[in-house]
Amino acid sequence: MGRKRNEMEEFSRALEVLLAGETLRLSDTSQDTLPSKIRHQLMRLSDAMAGSRERAARDQQEIREMIAQLAHQMRNPLANLESYLELLDMEEDPGECRFCLDAVKDAERKIRFLTEGFLKMARLEQRIIQIRKDAEDLEKTVLDCILQEQKAAEEKGIELLMTGEHPKPVRHDAVWLGEAVCNLLDNSIKYSPPESVVEVELTANEMFARILVRDFGVGIEPEEEALIFQRFYRGVRTRGSEGFGLGLYLAREIVRQHDGFMKVTRRRQGLETAIYLPEE
Repeated sequence: MGRKRNEMEEFSRALEVLLAGETLRLSDTSQDTLPSKIRHQLMRLSDAMAGSRERAARDQQEIREMIAQLAHQMRNPLANLESYLELLDMEEDPGECRFCLDAVKDAERKIRFLTEGFLKMARLEQRIIQIRKDAEDLEKTVLDCILQEQKAAEEKGIELLMTGEHPKPVRHDAVWLGEAVCNLLDNSIKYSPPESVVEVELTANEMFARILVRDFGVGIEPEEEALIFQRFYRGVRTRGSEGFGLGLYLAREIVRQHDGFMKVTRRRQGLETAIYLPEE
C-alpha cells in the first residue's frame, strides 16, 4: 500500500513539473510494469511539450525578425513620404507640386507592395493560406503569367519566349503557382538589359515537371546561390535597382507547399531559375 502511495505521489509531482513547463526526469521506465509504463508515457509527454515550447520560441523569434526586417524596409519609403508631404504643404509652384505628388505616389506604392508581400509571406509561413491543388493545365498557368508580364517586358523591349510543352495535367494551385512564376519573370525582366530575351521552358520526366526561366541579365555571384531565397535578400549586383528581396522567397514558399523545390543556376551571362513540381 505504501509503495502504491509513493508511486501516486511521484506521478503527482511529475504532473506538477509538466504543468510548470519544466523538463521531467524519471528513472525506471523500461520495465514491463504499469508504473514503469506510466513513467514512460510521462517522459514522452515531457519530450513532446519541450518540442512544442522550442517550436513556439522559434516562431516568436522568426516573427520578431520579420517585423524588424519589415520596419527596416519601410523606413526609407515612410521618410520619403513624410518629406514630400511637408514640401507639398509649403509648395505653391504647380510643377513642383506635381513632382512632390509623383514622389508621394511612388512611396505609397512601395509601402503597399511591402505590406502586401509581408502579409502573403506571414500567411504562407503560418499555413493560413491553403494551397488547393487540382489537376490543371500547366502550360495555361505559365502562359497566363507570360501574358500578365508582357507589358513590363515590352516597356524594356524584352521578348518573352516560351518553349517546350507539358500536355499532361499537373496537380497545382493555378493562382498561387502563377504568383510564383510571375515573381520569377518579374525578376528576370527587371534585371535584364533592354532588347534582350527571357526564355520560359517547360519540360518533364517521370518524376517532375519543370518550369525554367532563363535570362541574360546581371546574374548573381557564386556564393549567392544559397542566399537568394532568403527573406529580403538582395544580390550584390542588384542592390542599385528597385526591389525588396521578397519575390524569390515567396516563390520558394509557394513551391514548397506544392511539395516541389526550386533551383538556381549561374550562367556566363544571366541566371536560370527552375521550379520542380512532382508528377502524380
